[in-house]
Parts: sequence; C-alpha cells; structure tokens
Amino acid sequence: MSDSRVPFSEIYLATEPYVKSMGQVRIGASGIGWKAAEGESEALQGVNIPGLSMPAGMLALQREDLRRLQWQRVARGYGLRIYTKSGAMHKLDGFTADDYEVLRDAVKRFFSGLTLEVRDISLKGWNWGKTEFEGSDMSFRVENRPMFDLPMAYVSNTNLANKNEVSVEFQPPRGAAASGKGTKRKGAPDELVEVRFYVPGTIATGSSIPAKTGAKDGEEEAMSVDGDENGDEDDE
Repeated sequence: MSDSRVPFSEIYLATEPYVKSMGQVRIGASGIGWKAAEGESEALQGVNIPGLSMPAGMLALQREDLRRLQWQRVARGYGLRIYTKSGAMHKLDGFTADDYEVLRDAVKRFFSGLTLEVRDISLKGWNWGKTEFEGSDMSFRVENRPMFDLPMAYVSNTNLANKNEVSVEFQPPRGAAASGKGTKRKGAPDELVEVRFYVPGTIATGSSIPAKTGAKDGEEEAMSVDGDENGDEDDE
C-alpha cells in the first residue's frame, strides 16, 4: 500500500444504472479516482457522467468538490456513495466488508472535515413508508431507513392511476450504454419499468365507519375510529 494513495481493486462504477464497468479506485490527498480496467471502458462510450474522461475511462473527483461520503450494503457487496458540491452523486460498488475500516481510515487521513457515514438499509420487507428526495433520486424509507432508491433521471412518465394511486414509469435514456443502447436489448436482464405508490387519504378520527360487528342478516353498525361515537372530527 502506497503512503500517498490507498487502492481498491475490482470496483464497479455504478453511477449510471445501466452501465457495468469494473476498475480500480484510488484515494489520495487530491481526491478520489476510478479507472476502468483493460477492456472495461467500452461500456462507458456515450455515457454522460460528470468528471468521467474518455476514452481512458477515468473518473476524477477533486477533494475540494467532495461534500458527503456514505457506505452502504448493495447487490455487489458494499458500495460507496459520493455526493459532490456541484450536485452530482456517484456510486462505486464491489467493496468487501473488510474494506470498510481501510476506507474509513483513508477518508479520515486525506479528507479533513469529512467522515465515512454508514447508511443503514431497511430490510424489514414492508411495503409502506415515506418518500423523500436525495439529489436526483427518490428514496423510499421505512422507519427512517432507506429501503430502495429510484433514479428520477430515468422516469419517462408519471400518471395518477386513480384517486389514491400514482404510477411511475421508467425507461433508460437513449444511448444509456454502448453495450445495448436503447430500450429493446436482446438478451438483456429483467428491469424495473413501473412502480406504483398507494397514497392513502385522510379520515376524521371521530367519523363513523360501517363495520361488521356481528349484526344479524348483514346489518351494519356505525363504529367510531377511536371507539367513541362522539369523537372529535380531527383529520388523521
């Protein structure tokens, strides 16, 4: 290990969701750099990633532009999310659990004022929660922990499917990757093309809701939400 730079091998540049290109990461006093391995830069042709220079396939992020660094569990092991002051967000995937301490120490050593945050992912499997925006991504959160992110740059259409349901359609942009441009790619893996969110309405806490309470012949009794027939009419 060099005294001036800390390297990590076999790391994927995952900033672009439809690109899979592996290379090496180096962290030093000047910033964070990623360089595609031999033959891997072809997948980056035509991709517009801030800071990526072609045809060498090099991504250079200067120290003064780094705003926030996050470590999280991803499909390819562990990943590093890099937020920049210019508004871009980059993803580097393929780290191992053992890389965390090395990466944390490198950040502490080279980047004064920055820390490697741990982004805990919700694994509860619930399908209800809250949404919020983080840069250009929409994050679905359960108990204040992110469960998944949706890249808004790939939203092709949104639609109010009905009174309480919003559909979001996804489509890779034209020229998303040289290896399989466009939306119809023979042999391509399955991809998410639509997600729907149910948005519940409001109900008065003291309103009466028809409910089966054992009445004969299907008769219904008025039942208060809070158990009080004369409850307050506050929205909930």
